[in-house]
Amino acid sequence: MTVSLATPTDLRALYTDASYEPSLEEWNWLVHKAGAAYKSELSRRTVFESELFGMNTYILMSMMEDYLQVPARLRAIRQHATPTSLVVDDLPIGNKRSFINLAAMPLHYLTGRELFVDLGEIDLADGLEDQLEVMRFWREATIAARTDGVLFNMDADPPDSSHVVGESLMAEIRGRLLPADDELKTAIRKFGARLTAYAFLENCDARTAVCDTGPYVLEDGSFLALRETCTDADGDFPWVDGVRETLPFHHFVIAHRLPGSVRMDNNVWGTAWFTPSDYQADILETRVFCTDDGTLRPLGAGEIEAATKAIRSAHRALYQRLAETDPEERNLYATQMYAWKLKPWARLAGCYDEIDWTVTPRIAESYARFSDPDLALQLIGGVFVPQDRDGCFRPLGGAERW
Repeated sequence: MTVSLATPTDLRALYTDASYEPSLEEWNWLVHKAGAAYKSELSRRTVFESELFGMNTYILMSMMEDYLQVPARLRAIRQHATPTSLVVDDLPIGNKRSFINLAAMPLHYLTGRELFVDLGEIDLADGLEDQLEVMRFWREATIAARTDGVLFNMDADPPDSSHVVGESLMAEIRGRLLPADDELKTAIRKFGARLTAYAFLENCDARTAVCDTGPYVLEDGSFLALRETCTDADGDFPWVDGVRETLPFHHFVIAHRLPGSVRMDNNVWGTAWFTPSDYQADILETRVFCTDDGTLRPLGAGEIEAATKAIRSAHRALYQRLAETDPEERNLYATQMYAWKLKPWARLAGCYDEIDWTVTPRIAESYARFSDPDLALQLIGGVFVPQDRDGCFRPLGGAERW
């Protein structure tokens, strides 16, 4: 069923004023807008495949875990810091509180709600205050993070873009870019490919550690594309113990300046697509930055080469470890990975040790049930590509339909 909801009368307040409290109708307008974009993107581009991980199984488990745990964890974080302060008091790029992490917060949580409803364990009217807690945190943090006055990439200018870098940081990035000769482009392409592959493996073949922002259109018609890729530096993922220590750096931003003849589209959760797909041939200027110390430090050619070698070795070691791990244990790793998105927020707020990060026993024990591929696919399909509505999510507050 395709619906057309009335656009809120004060979009500026809804999109930019963190002190404004939306009505339930306005919250539901945002939920529907997010759910429609989510369904469209999942229908077009996402295929859940992995050699090591049963992705449909751990998606079910982790998003149901989000529904059970995220509201209480956000309340604990709020006792120590506001969403706004957590965003503005830190570097806006090159950390695990990235745009992709923030965008996933309501998307995964609301998916968990849909799963519990479809399984008959809750009603649509249940849990409204918890749901609004998640929506409020996401909205306030997004208002603080974005510099383009919108909440969703599809509403930005240009459409399908995201902007989180202000003028002073943009000037710093531009001032440190290097002309992209063939040698530099080859080195950074190789580094980026190795880093992306390792980050996906560390995150159980999910994209949560790779975030794109941009295009940041410049005065001459060219634009900057920024790719943030963060590996585990804090010990959040026990499955990389002994491997993370072999990496010389952990948090990166790769910046490219590209001509206007290249098109960059950034989807609802922060993954970019370029036209032409081999856009790297057109790069005008580029640089790799490390953000491990909370500043933007450009890396030299020797450091990039050393990091590339270390990442290649770490990838081999981690793949061997995971390949030798029992499938159910691997699935628990993946469930934890997705369900621990709030760890970096809690660390910055200073309340990490006050939160119990253990996966809810009923979720951990549901592996046998959800590892049935037919059931998992049925549930995933019913939520991500529902046939009876144009978005993934039903209204908050109890209504069955919009």
